Amino acid sequence: MTESPKRQDFNHFHPILTRPKDNDLNGHIAGATVHGFFETAIQAFLIEQAELDLRAGALVGLVISSAAEFYALPAFPDVLEVGLGVTRLGGSTVEYRLALFRPGEAEACAAGTLVQVFVERASGSPAALPETLQVILAGLQLNG
Repeated sequence: MTESPKRQDFNHFHPILTRPKDNDLNGHIAGATVHGFFETAIQAFLIEQAELDLRAGALVGLVISSAAEFYALPAFPDVLEVGLGVTRLGGSTVEYRLALFRPGEAEACAAGTLVQVFVERASGSPAALPETLQVILAGLQLNG
């Protein structure tokens, strides 16, 4: 297991309100739900900051890989924040680094990576990231 990421490593955060159904049978947020939180933060960023039309736009971002590690056990009714960063931009692919924080806490309770490839909606073929999107995503670039 790697060391828990620090809040100071991220400059963009997306709020997450947990729900009772997010808890698993052990009373903690289920791992699959954490992956959903990560994808929600990315999609919200792409809609709000990059103005992508994820439902009908010409470009579609598909998740091709994701992984997570857990350091603490968040549970409903925690209010959480996803720290969002980019570790690699290349061609049609973006690799994100994400971390789940309780507000005000310096260390993440979960962290992960997610790789997204952008394709043309019509053909399904990989599409080069538009320059505007590259610039916006570069603003999330993490150091190290």
